Amino acid sequence: MAMNTAEIQKQCEAFLKQINVPAFIVLGFHADQENVQLVYSLKDMPLKSVVKGLTHMLNDLISRI
Repeated sequence: MAMNTAEIQKQCEAFLKQINVPAFIVLGFHADQENVQLVYSLKDMPLKSVVKGLTHMLNDLISRI
C-alpha cells in the first residue's frame, strides 16, 4: 500500500496524538526507487528540545559510519 507524503504526515500526527505525550517524529522513507522524502511532526515539544534530540541522534548516526 503506497502512501503519499501528505498521508504519511497525517499518520505521524495521529500517532503523536494517540500516545498523548510531548514528542517529535522525524521519518524518512523511499518515495520511489530514487527519492527519499522526510516528514516531521511535533506535539508539545519546545524547539530547543527538538534540536537537542536531533543533534544527539545525528552524532550517534555519524559515529556508526
